[in-house]
Amino acid sequence: MDLISNDKQLQDATLPETKRYHILIADKDKACIEETIKTFKSDNYKFTEITKNKDLLAVIKKEKPELIILEVDLDGTDGIETCWDIRADEQLSKLPIAFYSTRSDDFTQIAAFEAGADEFVCKSTRSRLFRNRIKALLRRSYEKQEATKAVKKFGNLEIDVEQVVIFKKGEPLKLSKKEFQLVDLLSSRPGKVFKRNYILLKVWGDDIIVGDRNIDTHIKKIRKKIGKQRIETVRGIGYKFIA
Repeated sequence: MDLISNDKQLQDATLPETKRYHILIADKDKACIEETIKTFKSDNYKFTEITKNKDLLAVIKKEKPELIILEVDLDGTDGIETCWDIRADEQLSKLPIAFYSTRSDDFTQIAAFEAGADEFVCKSTRSRLFRNRIKALLRRSYEKQEATKAVKKFGNLEIDVEQVVIFKKGEPLKLSKKEFQLVDLLSSRPGKVFKRNYILLKVWGDDIIVGDRNIDTHIKKIRKKIGKQRIETVRGIGYKFIA
């Protein structure tokens, strides 16, 4: 049984698993694609290799990558024009694009950024620097976005942490501050058992004497509002939130 009895356990339980990003590489030189993939060999990535530019947009939509690496000189076409086409497509317009090219003159780089590129790296750049610049682009594009989400959704329940309100079937519920804090705490790790002492510490603080019956009373009120099936009692230990 997984128990939450201190902040360290809560932090460890809340740490997200390392995301496995999907990267599509478009380059007419297969050997260069293989070298690029080797650059990321110690990291957790999935790759799609494209050496022919035919129907590239259709391939991107089918594969659904989270980042595209383009060479300027593609097979029979221009990578910068392809970048323009990607940005013009509503489904792909926000997809991160990085150029990794043998061409690195100022005119080419300016044209790439004007076409909507997020990053431009010359192939003569050290592989470690290139890898870190791609990691930084992924982090800017996705990790910050995930971290700033302030609404937790569980079926017909929405817990808006920023607004300190819980919606059920779209209607706001009337909860006291302590009731909201209890739900927020338990729902931070659905399925994990929070010990009573830890709940008391996090919701009421260690400078206030509150008995177990106070927790039970609040839980009873919460169940009437959000649904009794959402909070499960683990006899003699504490409570857990059911997603």
